[in-house]
Amino acid sequence: MNPPAKKIQAFFRPKHPLKPTNIHPPSSSTFTSDPFEPLPPSSLPPSSSRAPTPRILAVEIPPSILRPVAFRVFTKKHNLTLKSDALALLCAFVGRRCGADWRDSGTGERLLDEIARQWKRNEGAQGVLVDGGEALKGVIRGMEVPGAGSAGAGDLLRVGAVRGEEWDLGRGVESSQLWGAEAEAHVAAAVGGGAGVLDVEGGVDGKRFLKVVDAFAMPKWAYNPLKRGFEKAPKPTLLPPASAKTTLFRTRYTLLHQRLLRTELFLPPTFLAATKATAREQHKLTPISNLLGRAGQNFLLFGMLAVNPSGVLTLIDTSGEIVLDLSIAVAVPEDGSWFAPGCFCIVDGAFEENSKFTVYTVGQPLPERRDASAEVFGHVDFLGNGVTLDMGVNFGDGGGGGGGQQGRAMRRAESEEGVRMVFLGAVELDGKGVLEGLRRVFEILEEAPPLMIMLIGSFTSIAMGTNGGSVAYKEYFDRLASLLADFKALTEASTFVFVPGDNDPWASTFSGGSSAALPRKAVPEMFTGRVRRVFQGAAAGGEAVWTSNPCRVGALGRYDPPNFSTLSLLFLYVCADELGFVQLVKTILDQGYLSPFALGTRPVLWDYWHALMLYPLPTALVLCEPAMQPFALTYEGCNVMNPGRLVERRRVRWIEYRPATGRGEVKESSF
Repeated sequence: MNPPAKKIQAFFRPKHPLKPTNIHPPSSSTFTSDPFEPLPPSSLPPSSSRAPTPRILAVEIPPSILRPVAFRVFTKKHNLTLKSDALALLCAFVGRRCGADWRDSGTGERLLDEIARQWKRNEGAQGVLVDGGEALKGVIRGMEVPGAGSAGAGDLLRVGAVRGEEWDLGRGVESSQLWGAEAEAHVAAAVGGGAGVLDVEGGVDGKRFLKVVDAFAMPKWAYNPLKRGFEKAPKPTLLPPASAKTTLFRTRYTLLHQRLLRTELFLPPTFLAATKATAREQHKLTPISNLLGRAGQNFLLFGMLAVNPSGVLTLIDTSGEIVLDLSIAVAVPEDGSWFAPGCFCIVDGAFEENSKFTVYTVGQPLPERRDASAEVFGHVDFLGNGVTLDMGVNFGDGGGGGGGQQGRAMRRAESEEGVRMVFLGAVELDGKGVLEGLRRVFEILEEAPPLMIMLIGSFTSIAMGTNGGSVAYKEYFDRLASLLADFKALTEASTFVFVPGDNDPWASTFSGGSSAALPRKAVPEMFTGRVRRVFQGAAAGGEAVWTSNPCRVGALGRYDPPNFSTLSLLFLYVCADELGFVQLVKTILDQGYLSPFALGTRPVLWDYWHALMLYPLPTALVLCEPAMQPFALTYEGCNVMNPGRLVERRRVRWIEYRPATGRGEVKESSF
């Protein structure tokens, strides 16, 4: 039975019909009796006006109604506290801009989320208390961007300017569906993209998406296991109290523990299995303190390997310590990674009556891919540059970087094959043939200047001790400045980043080239004056950045990709097998830490442990180890590269990384 015609018309009636015009073209019956005879082309000019955007009827939202949503967004998600006057201001703003559907359509919550993000960006870590003063009013005024396009389009509020999304809250669609490319360019300038980020012809200025973050300027986030989220920690210091040392290991433990509990092996089943055959095996981690009185039973433990004062290997977690018996232990996978004091591991075995734990198998903590971490902590800005984690992760085929104008610019930049980054390792300026090798590399790169060239130290083969050597050290950089002056195309187009090593001042003055504490500060300015002047005399495109070791680089709008660092491990010099780099990569990424070893082997500044964390996993990681051959491999979606030593037997080697493919490639040339 067919439905009535009136119901069919009502079902297909547009939600916002166009207003009827006064000009109607004549019907076919006016000119001919044949209704199928084609009409002559109309002489009416095409209309250029668009359908007017429906106005939103403002509503008055009581504070008691908006308070639960504001509490969930500001307090639970962003760790902010709302005062009553700020809540009243938000009630008026949300009611005016979102209308009666502010809750059902989700536009009100998105609007509050963007206000909270902009507040944190403006006020920083000190702005925990949100009041209704001029600061909040300025954020609200900044959210109101005048609409582009034809008259009558109305004022559109761009919710998601930070994420690159422009929303028309009245209709819930992207502004790119309403406007053309000209209006999108206007929006890009309005949300802070600036001119030149994305032009009409498709060119992308990659330097606007490149930022080098020093380890000592990186914000410190501490994981709270009770709230199961990250919180802003106090500003670190070089001379912290003794409790900072225990905080270092406790934070590493809680981060790895919460990561393990989210893996499929440790998640409890959602539904009970009908039979034992269909039941999924669930593993459970047992605290060490719960082993008391349970001798002869098998357990799965998680903790850190350590050596007690008696020289016995033990396992430590937050509840206690137990002696390990590794006489029959087998690594899983065998020869797949390294285990040393300071590493966290999962051990499977039995608790004996002599209070020892007999280990059957031992393995690394299971890693977590970057996109999986973004689903949980995607709202956290780990670098403090306004780019959250979920902006830099590819969810499906849509690409990363968020939606809207800024996200499309990022994805277009990543798709350009010409965008590449170059890494040179162990650039010992006093070494034989190093300057000649650098000249050869620069000659090759000058044909197509890369986005960034990173030179990783040590910049001298001999540590600068207390007996002087500063004059000779400065001369090495003066020679480098003379070499760079011959390559104007590189100094005008590329960003040069200099990362110090173990032999560079001033840490080497006290360590003598041995393992100095990480992170390490940049090369002092007193040695780099001539190199800086070379770039000051060049055009505005190139620059020289002197940063710490390790450092972070945010490139092309993603969070923390690539993550560049240099890491010298003492025992790597005795590893000559071909699989050594595979074990190194798996150990570091599974541990989620750049130096997962005892502090006596590689000292770490207690209060700057956050600069060495690899959680979430970066898009790319550069480890400069001269004792190993150059390599580039991918593990759990993270591309790990080692440029090796720059010059070896009249051959120069380097790494080229292309964001379009997410892969690094070892390059080599003779000179």
